[in-house]
Amino acid sequence: MGNSSNIWKKLFVPSGTNPTPLITPRTPPWWWQHHAVGMSSSAGTGKLVRIEGMMNGANYREIIEGNLFQSSRDLRLGQRSTFQQDNDPKPYLCPMFISLSLVSRQSVCLFKPTVAEDGPPTLIPAGPVTFGTTIATHVATTRQTLLVKDITGDQRFPEGTGQDLDSGIHVHSVLCLPIVTAIGDLIAILELHRHWGNEPFNTSNQEVHARMNTDTLTQTHAGIHVCRGLAKQTELNDFLLEVSKTYFDNIVAIDSLLEHIMIYAKNLVNADRCALFQVDHNNNELYSDLFDIGEENEGKPVFRKTKEIRFSIEKGIAGQVARTGEVLNIPDAYADPRFNREVDLYTGYTTRNILCMPIVSRGTVIGVVQMVNKLSGSAFTKTDENNFKMFAVFCALALHCANMYHRIRHSECIYRVTMEKLSYHSICTSEEWKTLTQLDLPTPLYKEIELFHFDISQFEELWPAVFVYMVHNSCGETSFELEKLCRFTMSVRKNYRRVPYHNWKHAVNVAHCMYAILQKTTGIFTEIEKKGLLIACLCHDLDHRGYSNTYLQKFDHPLAALYSTSTMEQHHFSQTVSILQLEGHNIFSNLTSIEYEQVLEVIHKAIIATDLALYFGNRKQLAELLSTGDLDLDNHQHRDRVIGLMMTACDLCSVTKLWPITRLTANDIYAEFWAEGDEMKKIGIQPIPMMDRDKKEEVPQGQVGFYNAVALPCYTTLSELFPPSGPLLQACKLHTPYIT
Repeated sequence: MGNSSNIWKKLFVPSGTNPTPLITPRTPPWWWQHHAVGMSSSAGTGKLVRIEGMMNGANYREIIEGNLFQSSRDLRLGQRSTFQQDNDPKPYLCPMFISLSLVSRQSVCLFKPTVAEDGPPTLIPAGPVTFGTTIATHVATTRQTLLVKDITGDQRFPEGTGQDLDSGIHVHSVLCLPIVTAIGDLIAILELHRHWGNEPFNTSNQEVHARMNTDTLTQTHAGIHVCRGLAKQTELNDFLLEVSKTYFDNIVAIDSLLEHIMIYAKNLVNADRCALFQVDHNNNELYSDLFDIGEENEGKPVFRKTKEIRFSIEKGIAGQVARTGEVLNIPDAYADPRFNREVDLYTGYTTRNILCMPIVSRGTVIGVVQMVNKLSGSAFTKTDENNFKMFAVFCALALHCANMYHRIRHSECIYRVTMEKLSYHSICTSEEWKTLTQLDLPTPLYKEIELFHFDISQFEELWPAVFVYMVHNSCGETSFELEKLCRFTMSVRKNYRRVPYHNWKHAVNVAHCMYAILQKTTGIFTEIEKKGLLIACLCHDLDHRGYSNTYLQKFDHPLAALYSTSTMEQHHFSQTVSILQLEGHNIFSNLTSIEYEQVLEVIHKAIIATDLALYFGNRKQLAELLSTGDLDLDNHQHRDRVIGLMMTACDLCSVTKLWPITRLTANDIYAEFWAEGDEMKKIGIQPIPMMDRDKKEEVPQGQVGFYNAVALPCYTTLSELFPPSGPLLQACKLHTPYIT
């Protein structure tokens, strides 16, 4: 018949009236005019109906029914119509009556218009969607257009159109057309009737009338579909805002977040119940502990957290979806062999139909959302599937958050247990610190401690007492509470590892060197600085593992991830603060908050300065300031550089002891270096010569380089800053004959 939209004009002519066009060929359809601003129009009336608010499936059904009812008015249901071809001025004078039925819940209802313009329609039940009753129910079953020239003799429709007896109308010929959406949902049946005495419909009429008479209804539904989509998107946006607020306001309430997800999912497809199962891939099981119990509180569904249920991923509809990642829409659950009745037996609920959707994250099914028992129909529709697919993305987000939060909480629990164990083994006992309070140093030691080259090796049991004495002698006996100072000192000792060089002995040696410098530079440093420097020296290598920063960074050690620069030094300071925060260990508790911040800043800068990579630039800047006479100890930056050089000098003080002691210490240093080199060789990396035990013959050459490039320049600059520190430089120079 060609393009019917260009060939035909549709005229609706009630008996005794002039033809009045309902829709002209160039008039944009009502839904196009209004959908862009979130409005829909009652077809053909010019009235606007705003679609807004939270709408479930039933709400949308009401909108569709209202628009179809208005369309039925415009189509002049039950009145005569004529049709005229563009190029044929002679109209078809054959009267035709139009009937419209709504399909819902597998049943058919006939629209019967009222006389009142705005009155509600009458819905007359016309039977279930099945064969063997009326032509409308037959077409609703087949979803195929049907032309019947003589319905009275057709045994397929024993009840005819279902309207003959009540109306007194004797229908002869019927053209019956299903109105189906683009995604396959059947919403209505349109019937065209011709009575006895008129020419019956023929196949030519079938195509033309099908296109013409469904035009208004199709446009109506298209408008509804557009507006429904906009309303759904608005609803989804509102929902996401609400979920985001729930998540960020109270991140611990993950069950509340999942409840929001499930409530919205139920409204989205108008389901009676909702279930969300997570997938345990390790055990190939589905599990859940949050259940929709079918009750409401203040109009909202109630979800109850109960004992977790688990079942095999090989069972049931949900298991099938979890395994395959495919959507399943089951109209009759008990007729499907894949349906697992265990959940119904457990909950006492009867499942009729199911819409089951996989929740996918990074290509893996992490959960399954199952909608049960459609409320506004006998089964879930294709529209429900499409809407649910979009929603499944946000379910994935919710599950991801839930799993992430669960892992975080689990990690927190492990962390707390670990910290508890660590605290037990790293905090000194009461016997240890109490013993320290009673220790007295041998009288000869008081004099030897004042010497730069003092050797602490033979007094290992007295090292804690030596440190307490140095603190009291430098800062005053009342500078710290004795009990807290003893606790702190003994716990610091416990937190040094048994590595060859960076150990407790090295810490006390470095602290002693700083003490000797401070004793010979009285009046230069404040009380806060002296306290901070002595504590920094004792703690500057806390928890050292015997490996360099380069090694940790090269092997992606967790510490390197925490601290990208000065890795171990940052860790040493962190450990220092951790000990200070232990109960009974805060030796600075008698300071004001400002003083406390100041002393921590001194400790932090001092410990970071022991990173040898920072030494070279620092010494160079100080040397330039000294040569130009611009050094100003009242300048905070200059003062920080001076303290940094002092920390390096103390850290390297083993080269200022008597040669036998220096040589033994060098052996400890190389033991650490070679252990690191051995680890590198295990994975095929060639270490630098200094760390390669197979190149021991190069050790003297390396020592010469170290003295010339690091040690001698350091002590030279320090002696220029503080001449009383000259013995350190002299002792270092005395070793050069031994290493060449």
